[in-house]
Formats: sequence, structure tokens, C-alpha cells
Amino acid sequence: MEKRDELQELRTEIDLIDRNIITALAERTELVEEIGRYKKAHNMGALDEGRRDALLRQWVETGRALSLPEDLLREIFEAVHRHSLSVEKKNLP
Repeated sequence: MEKRDELQELRTEIDLIDRNIITALAERTELVEEIGRYKKAHNMGALDEGRRDALLRQWVETGRALSLPEDLLREIFEAVHRHSLSVEKKNLP
């Protein structure tokens, strides 16, 4: 196999993983929208600091077990959480 073919195969695998990440984020966003509706119906605020902190710890612990750098995990988590809060707040008064 030529080096170029091998490189293309690896890039194709990365493309598939990226698509899975995007699909998972879309599914997560749908659930966040449902949570926003629930919180609105039950007169709850968007931010649950305890839940946020527990999720971040879980991300870091899972990432460490997979040899991922903590700073990367924190950066991704913060972006995902920020987006989730903005989605939830759309449904709140």
C-alpha cells in the first residue's frame, strides 16, 4: 500500500469519528432542549452548579484513563456546557 493511500485511510477514519462527534452533539442538544422545557415547566433555573462540577470531574477522570490531556477536556467541556446553558435559557423566562 502506498503511503498516500494509508494517509487517506487514516483521514477517512478521522472523518468518520468527527461525524460521530457531531451527531452525538446534536443528540445531546436535543436532550438539553427537553431539559430546558422541563426546567421551565417546573420553574427551575438553567445552571445546576453541582451537576456541572460532577460532569467536569467525570470528563477529566474518563479522559485521564484514556490518556487525554486535562486542559483539552476542560476546554471542550466548557464549550459544550456553555452551549447547553444557552439552549436551556431559550426555554426559560
